Formats: sequence, structure tokens, C-alpha cells
Amino acid sequence: MRISSRALAAIALVLPLLLVGTTGSHASSTSSLIMVEVDETAFDAGPGEKISFTSTVTNTGEESLSGLIAHLNILTSDPGVYVDPEDWSAKRTQYLDDLSPGDSQRLTWTVQAVTSGPLILYVAVSDTGKNRVYASEPIEMTVGGQRVVNSGGVLPLVLWMPAGVLGLLGATLLRRRRHQ
Repeated sequence: MRISSRALAAIALVLPLLLVGTTGSHASSTSSLIMVEVDETAFDAGPGEKISFTSTVTNTGEESLSGLIAHLNILTSDPGVYVDPEDWSAKRTQYLDDLSPGDSQRLTWTVQAVTSGPLILYVAVSDTGKNRVYASEPIEMTVGGQRVVNSGGVLPLVLWMPAGVLGLLGATLLRRRRHQ
């Protein structure tokens, strides 16, 4: 059974809400709201390529907010593709400045494509102390091709380099013996 990337993205967005609380799209009479937006919807990349995008976190509520934490999440819709988010981005957590009502803060994220396959990226923001998580829309990232090491040009060098070093060493020793 294969799960589509859209279905997996929906699961990734809904699961934290079921476990933690409400999202920025639902009003709450007792607290402020947060909107998380990303400036991209999709990327195509090759292995090793670096991609950057920006998220904007906006306080849409009526109270000032502090202690907000943004986190970049990376997952795949293909069970055959292994994703270790730490390999993809060295800076996946960012701490936001205090946000007054209506204020926004832009955050830049850089991701380096590691594994070929379909991926989903999204930014989640935690409203600490209120136990809620707000998430951006997913960004679909497709990393195509495979990283292939071409040993055709390396193998002769690997074989002949030690032979050349040994040959030079032997010639030097022979030369020293003749001059003694």
C-alpha cells in the first residue's frame, strides 16, 4: 500500500494537532493565535544541492507572544527512503523574538538534499506554556537522481600510486647503496 505525499502531509499536519491542541486556523477565546506561512510550495533538487526558503510567523491574536520556537520538519512519503533530518539541515530549530499583536518574524531555512525521493517539509511553531503547535502548509520536495561515485578514473590512481611510491623508494635505496 502506497500513501500519497498529500495524504502523508495531511497526516503530518493533523497528528500534532490531535496530540497537542489547536492550530492557528482555529479561533480560541482565551489565547493568541499564530499563523505560519512558507514562501514556497515545491522544490526539485539533485543530491547534494542546497535549497533555501523563508517562513513567516505572524501573531494574529490580541496578546503579545514570547517564547515561540520554530522547528523545521522533514519527512518522506516513500517508506523505502530513509530520512534523518539532522543530515538535511544543521539548523532546524529557531527561537523567535517576542511578537506583539499583528507583528511578524521571517525565518530563513536551508536544506541540503541528501537522499533521492519524495519529501515533505513544513515549519511548526510551538506556543510554549500554552501547549499548542501551529504548522505551515507542506512544501513538496523531490530529490531526483542518485549520487554515483565514478571509480573509473580513480581505480588506476589507487593501484598505481602505491606502486609509484614503492618504485621511487626502491630507486632511492638502490642509489644510496651505490654511492656508499
